[in-house]
Amino acid sequence: MKICTEAVETEVGLVESPDEGWPHSPGLSTTAEAYWRSLYERERARAEAAEARGEELRRQEVDSRARAGSLKWQFDKCRKKLAASVGEVKEFRRAAKEARAELARLEKQLRAAGVEPGERIPLASLRRVVERRENTIESLRTEVSDLRKESKGLADQLAWEKMETRFQKKTNRGLEEEVIRLCGKLRESRDDLRVSLRAAARVKEGLKARLLRAKEAARSRSPRSDEALRKALGRSRRQKTALGSLSRENARLRRALRKSETRRARLEAEFAKLRATGAVLARRLFGRKSERQEKPRSERRRGGQPGARGHGRTPRPALEERTEVRNPPPGARVCACCGQPYVANGARVSSLVEIEVSAHKRVIRRTRWRRGCGCASSPMEVSAPPAPRLFAGTSFGTSVWARFLFERYACFRPLRRVAAWLSDQGLAVSAGTLGDSTHRFTPLFEPLAGAILARQNESALRHGDETTWRIQSLREQGRSSRAWLWASLSADSVYFHVDPSRSAEVAMKLFGAAGRHTVLVCDRYSAYKKLARKLGGLVTLASCWVHQRRTIIDCAAGEARLTPWCERWIERIALLYRLNEARLARYDSGLEHQDAAFDAAHDELKKALEGLFAQARRELAALSAQAPEGKALRSLLNHREGLSVFLERPWVPTDNNAIERVLRGPVIGRRLSFGSDSEAGAGFTAMMYSVLGTLSSNGIDPLRWLDAWLTACAQNGGRAPGDLSAWLPWSMSAERRRALTAPG
Repeated sequence: MKICTEAVETEVGLVESPDEGWPHSPGLSTTAEAYWRSLYERERARAEAAEARGEELRRQEVDSRARAGSLKWQFDKCRKKLAASVGEVKEFRRAAKEARAELARLEKQLRAAGVEPGERIPLASLRRVVERRENTIESLRTEVSDLRKESKGLADQLAWEKMETRFQKKTNRGLEEEVIRLCGKLRESRDDLRVSLRAAARVKEGLKARLLRAKEAARSRSPRSDEALRKALGRSRRQKTALGSLSRENARLRRALRKSETRRARLEAEFAKLRATGAVLARRLFGRKSERQEKPRSERRRGGQPGARGHGRTPRPALEERTEVRNPPPGARVCACCGQPYVANGARVSSLVEIEVSAHKRVIRRTRWRRGCGCASSPMEVSAPPAPRLFAGTSFGTSVWARFLFERYACFRPLRRVAAWLSDQGLAVSAGTLGDSTHRFTPLFEPLAGAILARQNESALRHGDETTWRIQSLREQGRSSRAWLWASLSADSVYFHVDPSRSAEVAMKLFGAAGRHTVLVCDRYSAYKKLARKLGGLVTLASCWVHQRRTIIDCAAGEARLTPWCERWIERIALLYRLNEARLARYDSGLEHQDAAFDAAHDELKKALEGLFAQARRELAALSAQAPEGKALRSLLNHREGLSVFLERPWVPTDNNAIERVLRGPVIGRRLSFGSDSEAGAGFTAMMYSVLGTLSSNGIDPLRWLDAWLTACAQNGGRAPGDLSAWLPWSMSAERRRALTAPG
């Protein structure tokens, strides 16, 4: 990288210093110059500190917003817990009210049987029976308590928050095993609860029988057993109270179990839906060679083969050589025994490849020659012409601008990253300086962009697609910042255009001047269909099979029952790809009539394609109007003409993947730089993507080409050369193409 600057010597007057830009005169003292330089350095340090402070404040703002979101989430969680606690308190109060009502009912039954709470019941023989019943009740109480704890644990495990977290963290296989384990555990708990309820019912029946016997015995009681019966009655009341609470607890557990089973069924349905969605979308996003569904495996091992001759070290004859002589120390070149010096005996030569990237300053001294004679017709003084500059009033040479454009638009790096990288190489330059200079380049590259579009209009096959772009200045006009990056691809050129609209009028700008019988490979967007209608048959639309395949996959996402249907249609489309590849292997574009092998492969492909559309008609006729798969089948039949273009024109591809690969680089640049600040900047970005994309597709090194092109513009007075034939890949000579191709 070089920085070109010119030192102009003058005798009188003020000139602009190439280093700092301060007013300078040969008569000024060194102290004044140092003062101004130190003042500049202080102001620059303050600006950098303010910029760093601004970045720190922006980071603090982002952290504060994240903290506020976390606190809001915690507040919502605490509020939900509080609501749950209030509900639990209400449940306890209701249970206590029911217990008091049950106690009043039992006392009423005792009074109806003729037994008062304060009277004695002469039933001493029932003491042992009551004690045995107390032990039974105590064991039942322990068992029900254990069941209550276990059921509460199951309810906690089945809580929606924990289940949702488990669904997010575990894989599909782990989720299925977890659901199966929970179902088994719920079944076991349900069986245990049923056994406990039957045992409690038997105990209740026994207590009722005992109460009846107590009523009969009360009629024939004796005064001696009143005290014992009173104690037994108290114990019976406590046991009945415990039984009532256990019954209510069992009822509550039954309700919790029913809710758990309902939630389990709902979770199983959601899990099946998520598993179907994940399987379908994973195939869509991460499938390799998904359109073909299979890739023949090679028997050849990776890497070098046994017995094969290696290619050796890569020759690099174009590298500059810098010879270094390394001698041993003087003391080592003298014999340690006799002191005689060593005699030179040739040299051992080795090489290392190094890279140097650093900025430097070109100081150009143009000597002046004064006339020594008195001839008035000759100039008084002569000197060499100044070095050509791309832009007047700047100290940057063409290599700096070429590197800036290469890093910005060929490597898709953000503007600030490019400025930081240049500063690391020793050239301190601000991002604003680079950004404000882009409008100067527009007149230099406009003729090239126009030539690329004219070249594409002559092509018989083109690809078209569009993706979103951002223009920040549109927000200031009260509009959305979203714009569209349109792309057009031919065999040897790429053309981009940024526009806030996605209408057919923009498509007319790119494809309206296409020649007769041009085939445009595109998706099913309505703007291309309107374009074809406006052109009146000049352009034939070839629909993309990959987009049709995605429509089928989207129909099956979230629908487990449609997974086999989706796989069958994917296999049918993959069969078309395989048959078309077999046909193209026998296709010779130089022949007007193909051989018999091509005709046989063509007939087989045609038969498979007609069978696919016939199958779509049969399935669509058997479906209801609301069936989700009907949308994909109707789209397939509606675009049959466009999807069949490749059949009669073998040179037309089956999909639009080529231009989607071309759009990958600009999409990366959009994500890194958030689009463009202005409409003019967006237009220049599209222009540079067009030029550099065309160069890269033809194997030309963009950096070498940019350096040569900007040098030619500088020599032409800061304007683009009039003859572009030497700069376009399809018209330049083979020798020039070799000179602009990267070495190696």
